[in-house]
Amino acid sequence: MAGVLLLLIVNVNAQTVTPRKVSVIERALSSEFKVELVRTERRGHGIDVALRALQEGFDLVVAMGGDGTVNEVANGLAGSDVPMGIIPGGGTNVLARSLGIPTDPVEATGLLLARRERAPRRVALGRADDRYFTFSCGVGLDGAIVRRVEQRQLLKKTAGQGFFVWTAFSTLFFRYDRRKPHIELRWGPNLEGHRQGLFLAICQKTSPYTYLGNRPMRVCPEADLDLGLDLLAADSMRTGFVLRTVARTLGRARHTRSRHVLYLHDQPKIEILCDRPMPVQADGEYVGERESLTLESVPDCLSLLY
Repeated sequence: MAGVLLLLIVNVNAQTVTPRKVSVIERALSSEFKVELVRTERRGHGIDVALRALQEGFDLVVAMGGDGTVNEVANGLAGSDVPMGIIPGGGTNVLARSLGIPTDPVEATGLLLARRERAPRRVALGRADDRYFTFSCGVGLDGAIVRRVEQRQLLKKTAGQGFFVWTAFSTLFFRYDRRKPHIELRWGPNLEGHRQGLFLAICQKTSPYTYLGNRPMRVCPEADLDLGLDLLAADSMRTGFVLRTVARTLGRARHTRSRHVLYLHDQPKIEILCDRPMPVQADGEYVGERESLTLESVPDCLSLLY
């Protein structure tokens, strides 16, 4: 395997990435691969570096960072045969944990080395217009929460999940319109399904949506990498309903039975229409505001080595 070319893409600003860990992991990978290391320098740089890896004939690309780094590398590799490995370096690491990859980066490197000759797994990705996502894409409330978190990068890195939870509740109660719904949905092979009067829409390609500590938050509990898209939408933002729903996502996920919830499972395509620009997030990264968004499940889109 020493002749196998591996590109290691590292986000040095990720929450748990340190120069020492990067050095240890680079040396470990070099025992079995011919390694080139690139440190990301800006938003979107991971996509550009992954695309370069395709052009230059790398055999394996490994993303070391959080969910945003993984998302960027996946966007660069989507549609190709070059597999992606993951070494978690963020605060939550949703996709990695959902795949059973250890959160400790040294342990994750050991697992990658142990499985280096295993055949990669081809999986479907979600696509929101021209942006791929690996586990979630949300319009409305979660987009607004992610936007506020990203405005405070230092607190995001130092305070971790506590800052995210505080931002979520402060956004919900003080910075989000809970009186008038702005979202309409269409779904199905021919977009024949229809529902309007919705306050939020959260789409998932796999479950969970995130983790709070060690507890998975299963907003779309039936979401599966091997299937289409799942989506949860709500026509109420009343305090009691919101708090009950959050609690149930952390338990048996019975929130999908509520009369205020629309739950879609294994859909090939979903269209989201808004009567004003609404914030959007993809894999925990803010991607701007949209008045419309087309979500699709793209089969056989990415190779994962884990």
